[in-house]
Amino acid sequence: MKAVQFSEHGAAEVLQLVDLPTPQPGAGQVLIKVAASGVNYADIWQRQGLSPKPLPLPYVAGYEVAGTIEALAEGVTNVQVGQRVMAMLPSGGYAEYAVASAAQVIPLPAELGYAEATALLAQGPTAVGLLNTGLYASVLVLAAAGGVGSMLVQVAKNRGQQVIAAVGSEAKKAWVQALGAEAVVSYAEADWVQQVRAVTAGQGVAAVFDAVGGQVGTEALQVLGAGGTAVIYGAASGEPTKLDAQQLIGQMQVVRGYTVFGELGRLGEYTQELLDYFRAGQLQLPVQTYPVTKAPAAHRDLEARRTQGKVVLLFE
Repeated sequence: MKAVQFSEHGAAEVLQLVDLPTPQPGAGQVLIKVAASGVNYADIWQRQGLSPKPLPLPYVAGYEVAGTIEALAEGVTNVQVGQRVMAMLPSGGYAEYAVASAAQVIPLPAELGYAEATALLAQGPTAVGLLNTGLYASVLVLAAAGGVGSMLVQVAKNRGQQVIAAVGSEAKKAWVQALGAEAVVSYAEADWVQQVRAVTAGQGVAAVFDAVGGQVGTEALQVLGAGGTAVIYGAASGEPTKLDAQQLIGQMQVVRGYTVFGELGRLGEYTQELLDYFRAGQLQLPVQTYPVTKAPAAHRDLEARRTQGKVVLLFE
């Protein structure tokens, strides 16, 4: 089977399309013929050697796939051969075939495409989980044109929250506005913090969702209202968000972290909420696709923040 792997850490060029043996499902597992594989910042960190845990090299990244069931291990009864599904994996998604736990497999509705489905596996549930960290009347979404950010904007709007979005360039503003944000600012502009405060009549927002970090993440704390919460779930800038503890004390604010992988038991629940929005016409699933042969380009574009929506590798 064709697979994209890296044998050393480094730039996107270390990703190589190779031939590997097709894996076989073990007890409680299924074999999926992959049509689409999601690409995430975590894949970039793994490729760069920044993963918290050492990876066995060579390594095939990818933990979100959508496709059809090719084979079942004995005793698996919740899905059938030929069925369209999506699934989370520990690794190995950048391949024509992938093994998944049958318990993690979710049937695909007929109206949902393979590429779009990958947005419901990590990005979508992450957005739901982030919003479930508190009851927020207003939110500021950083990196709002990204995979999680674009979902956050829509889910927050569907929940009746005031949504202010921040993006990295002027070109992305109209696209995010169309997703339902009340206001969109670009943090490439020097006065973006003042723009957000103006939208909130100087009160600030109840929550900031930060996947950017660095200077942008630190500046975003300036628009957090009294008693507000900043939720950090990434650092696409490559730098951490630096905190002013005195501000937190004086404004009685909270800063916390989040990862959906700490709530895998609720993944089905979160995905169902998203599917309900999708079926009601209240959720777009924007994707930017690349053929698997262009995996390095997908990584480069995501790393340089040139993408919009979910980034997906296609095998068909």
